[in-house]
Amino acid sequence: MDPKERIIFITGWILDYCSKMPKKPDSLVVGVSGGIDSAVVSTICAASGMKTYALSMPIRQIQKQDDLSKVHCKWLSANFKNV
Repeated sequence: MDPKERIIFITGWILDYCSKMPKKPDSLVVGVSGGIDSAVVSTICAASGMKTYALSMPIRQIQKQDDLSKVHCKWLSANFKNV
């Protein structure tokens, strides 16, 4: 499965999971630390089309990582209308 297919698969899973919840969520919330894991998760959540809140959440890390978190949150807002 190539990366684009994986994104489609995972966003589909997120939407399916949310649709089966007793109380349907209006949005997704993701903590962004500045690391690769939270960057990937927040981007996939944004790609799902659901309203996504990306919160910069530094975790006792160097300033550069905190800055990356803020830069990524701004990038998400600029590239996805639902963020």
